[in-house]
Amino acid sequence: MPHASIQSARPALRRLPTRASRTVQGVLRRLLPWVFASQRLQLDHGNADEGLAREFAAQQQGERTLLLAFRHPSPRDPLVLADLFWTRVPEAARRLGLTLPRPIELRFLYDRGIPLWAGPLIGWLLQRCGGIAIHRGRLDRPALKQARDALAQGRHALVVAPEGATNNLSGEMAPLEPGVAQLAFWAAEDMDEADDPRPLHVIPVGIRYSWRRPDWAALEARLTALEQHLGLSPEDQGNRRERLLRIGAELIEALEQLERLRPEQDQPLTQRIEAYRLHGLRKAESHFGLRASGTLQERCRRIEQAAWDRIYRENLDQLPPLERSLADWEAREADQQLTRMRLVEHFTSVSGHYVSDQPDFDRFAEMVLLVEEAIGWIEASPWNGKPSLGPQRVELSLGEALAVQPRVADYRSNRRRAVQQLTNDLEQALTELMRARLE
Repeated sequence: MPHASIQSARPALRRLPTRASRTVQGVLRRLLPWVFASQRLQLDHGNADEGLAREFAAQQQGERTLLLAFRHPSPRDPLVLADLFWTRVPEAARRLGLTLPRPIELRFLYDRGIPLWAGPLIGWLLQRCGGIAIHRGRLDRPALKQARDALAQGRHALVVAPEGATNNLSGEMAPLEPGVAQLAFWAAEDMDEADDPRPLHVIPVGIRYSWRRPDWAALEARLTALEQHLGLSPEDQGNRRERLLRIGAELIEALEQLERLRPEQDQPLTQRIEAYRLHGLRKAESHFGLRASGTLQERCRRIEQAAWDRIYRENLDQLPPLERSLADWEAREADQQLTRMRLVEHFTSVSGHYVSDQPDFDRFAEMVLLVEEAIGWIEASPWNGKPSLGPQRVELSLGEALAVQPRVADYRSNRRRAVQQLTNDLEQALTELMRARLE
């Protein structure tokens, strides 16, 4: 397990206000093609640019409000979407003869923790691009109200990732969180109370990454490097899946020894990974006195928030010396539990079935990258995988709009059921977009 990076308690996290700047967005828009070129990433907008051009034209003419819900397989998604919204959609609108009276401005939710690990510059840019910072592990009422108001007022489309976080897999989606559906119903009720007749549309946006030219030789070299790093003998050179599973088994065995877990003999790797995940979650929850309930994502968010509450403290400078020392001690322990939770998150997507279900290059490559990232996280040193797996493409797609107002009556009679149904419908739409790109 990596050493704790936090050595002392820190002042409480301040709220990051939204300070949208067209100037900053204009500069970023011009830089994005250079960023994609440096990453050798090719963009394929499919039907997304023209479909969104029609939606934004109607939105800017006061005919509807928009909530855009996108698949979130990669940390690069925000840059891809920024290029789509700021450049490709206006180009498509001109091509279709549609009028956009003003530049597209967005509001989007992002995790308040991002600037902590990505740096203050990223936090500054997120604010200037219309971001609404939200604490994901607790009921962040100010952030939710800001997002709700933006959606109800309708001047800015609201952009959210209903998976809550990246899973680094283009072919498998994490369970959706219900917050997107709940925001949509809140805004629809606000619009109804204000006698606002505009429909509110939830628009599913699909994102899929793939390698443009499968380079099996490079993948074989990456597998060999992992085997050598873990001290494995090069067996079954022709069976990539078995090699990948053997690497995963060696990695999970090391973690089991660290946590003093004793798996059953011949227990399948997927079950061992699940046991490790649950053990890590329970250990962190026990440390913070949290109740073990909800989905894996929800449990991780509560652990994250509990750790932050102990690391980032109110009135820290007013503590007497002994209490300040104890606060530092508690912060170090909290960071260690946060590290344990992050490692559990890294293993959320690791499984044997992902490459068994569809043993193509993209799935093998994504799983190798996940394993490399997990090893880098454990060793507190980023894994520099070589040789390169080659240039990639990202394909975007648009699903049919989900109208919210026709569901409001059901929401008022049974809120939980209506939120779950809208979440299920959105998940189905995103799944269909993902599968359509796989065919």
